[in-house]
Amino acid sequence: MQNGSSTPAEVAAALSVRERVLLFCIASATDWLLARITAETATALLLKGLLQRDTTGRLSLTDRGRAVLRAMLPEL
Repeated sequence: MQNGSSTPAEVAAALSVRERVLLFCIASATDWLLARITAETATALLLKGLLQRDTTGRLSLTDRGRAVLRAMLPEL
C-alpha cells in the first residue's frame, strides 16, 4: 500500500504502465478489460487507494486517484 504522505506526483511516478493505463481507462469510462488490464492490476490500485468499487462492483477513481491522474497530466 502507498504511504499516505506520498505526493500524487510520487505515487504517479511509482505506478507501472498497466496501473497508469487502468487509471486512464477508469477516468475515460473505457472498458479496461478490452485494454487487457488484469484484475490483479485493478486490485493493486484498490489497495493503493486510487480506485474504489461501488455497490454494483463498478470501479471509479477516489479523490487520491484523481489527484494522481492530474499529476500524470500536468499540461491539462
